[in-house]
Amino acid sequence: MDKLIKKYFLKNRFYLSVIITGILSLILGLFYVFFKKNLFESTSSLFLDGTGVLESYVSVSNLKPNFTIYFLIIFLLSLFLFFGLTFVFKFILKQRYRNIFNLFGVLNILLILGFIFGFIFLHFSVYFTYVFLIFVFILYLVLFYRYLKMFFKVSLRQRIILLLIIVLLVFGILLILKFFV
Repeated sequence: MDKLIKKYFLKNRFYLSVIITGILSLILGLFYVFFKKNLFESTSSLFLDGTGVLESYVSVSNLKPNFTIYFLIIFLLSLFLFFGLTFVFKFILKQRYRNIFNLFGVLNILLILGFIFGFIFLHFSVYFTYVFLIFVFILYLVLFYRYLKMFFKVSLRQRIILLLIIVLLVFGILLILKFFV
């Protein structure tokens, strides 16, 4: 796997990294909408259980969130996250923007696969999906750390700072989504 990633990275396929990041943003948007819709429907059916059909239809239709807005928020937020992180890392690492973005691009394939399996696991268990996605995120961070060391020859301190930036930013975004979306 290292040879394949190194070959991709050295060929400097920035356009392919942009496409991969766009696909990941689409999948993230769809996953969030599907997740939110799944939670909304299960919660509303439990809440309205025992009421009449007409009453539950009226109540659910009045409370139903706008999933298109959720999709757009997550899509744009994830694009901003990857392009913004690359911009910040460019100044910290003093490397070319394309090189850093190519590293994100090749690692984003792992996230795409993780969220595709997350769609499947969501049908069986929400908790298992959480655990699986946390595992995928930790694997992403481990590989990011490893390839930072391999491709950019950065110090241990810089690698730790970059990982902390990613973790804090992702947790910040998750908190924002939890409270405001």
